[in-house]
Amino acid sequence: MRGAFVLQLGSETKSKQHCFCGRIEEVDTGRELRFRSTQELLDFLAHCFSDARESDVKLQQNHLKLQQSKTEGL
Repeated sequence: MRGAFVLQLGSETKSKQHCFCGRIEEVDTGRELRFRSTQELLDFLAHCFSDARESDVKLQQNHLKLQQSKTEGL
């Protein structure tokens, strides 16, 4: 399930100050982080989305190569 996350906020979270602490897990990879600041949370999300985007580009490139090899073999 691409782009799905489980987020658990800890008791140290101060929502009025926009300071979030807790745990997050990316569902499709199982990658997780215990974060102690909002910036750590955002950095984790940015890293996950960047990795997913790179993976999508590689999949598209491989698909194009496969299609090209099929048409060349005709």
